[in-house]
Amino acid sequence: MGNQVSTRKKKTSSEKKSKTSSVSSAARTFTDSFNNGSTVSSNQPKFTAEVFPSTTLEANRQQGEHYLLKHVFQTSYFAPIDDLLSKPDTACLDIGCGTHASWLIDIANDFPSCTFHGFDIIQPFALSEDDADITFHIPSNCRVEKHDLFDGFGYPDSTFDYTHQRTMHLIYHSDKVSWMFRELMRVTKENGWIELVEPDVMPKRAGPIFGKMMVGIRSFLKDKLGNSYLQANSLCKRMEDAGIVDIKSDYGSVPVCWGGYIGKLVYEDMLLMFQHLGPILYEYLDFEGEFNKEVYDALIDSAFDECVEFQTFFNVRWAYGRKPSTTTTNNTTADNAAAPTHVQ
Repeated sequence: MGNQVSTRKKKTSSEKKSKTSSVSSAARTFTDSFNNGSTVSSNQPKFTAEVFPSTTLEANRQQGEHYLLKHVFQTSYFAPIDDLLSKPDTACLDIGCGTHASWLIDIANDFPSCTFHGFDIIQPFALSEDDADITFHIPSNCRVEKHDLFDGFGYPDSTFDYTHQRTMHLIYHSDKVSWMFRELMRVTKENGWIELVEPDVMPKRAGPIFGKMMVGIRSFLKDKLGNSYLQANSLCKRMEDAGIVDIKSDYGSVPVCWGGYIGKLVYEDMLLMFQHLGPILYEYLDFEGEFNKEVYDALIDSAFDECVEFQTFFNVRWAYGRKPSTTTTNNTTADNAAAPTHVQ
């Protein structure tokens, strides 16, 4: 493959055409669990647990994703929080912190005067027997816990000076997006900052195979999460609707399978995603019969080879804004109010 970013073994043409494998019992169970849980209720974590399983591979993927984004943007955050979080008795929340809480630990080391809180539906820092020798170096100013966000964010009103959420577009069902912004506003202090980072679902300059796979993922998201799931290109509008002010936004681009180190990291991240969603995505790709792992793996190979040829990339968007002060809001007329700033 181009740029030597992958050592994937090529399939022969006969292997690519083979459709004789049957669906394994594990894959069938996985598919049935999705079909039985297509609607995410306020207390139903099934969808989250299925898309982001409690496995070592998934934990490592999340950790790799953090350092990928840090490398792309050359920062772990965008909001103007340096002076704020350097003060004592300040607090930060990371929603969906992940098993390794990589972002939280990274930024907590930079701001020792601030207390950092995080939660995830999977117990943070939980280790499998295979990982029993791993030691986590958790800063003393970090507080993490297991919690289902659909039970509410679990903190009192106006607790945090800075509230952060990243890559959660696969989590929120359409009827939960507005609720999410209300929770963000509720737990954030007046004049506190709210920051979101999300990738675009659809790539740029995609070839026909890779493009079709991504259309399949988008169709899957619409079926499971609704048409108004959390989309990167709607972050500013959603934040405005929630009452957030002083909004700023921009994006960075990440190559898939080309462009050296970053392209390799994106390939590894997406490969795990495609493999994990295989039994589900298969039905959106117009294949006949049951899931065939050999056929599906060959399709993934071809799709990633295409990414090198077409120089495919994704945009990752960030947006932050401030929860307005009630006093300022009440004393400022609409004519004098500062309009949000968008950098698109």
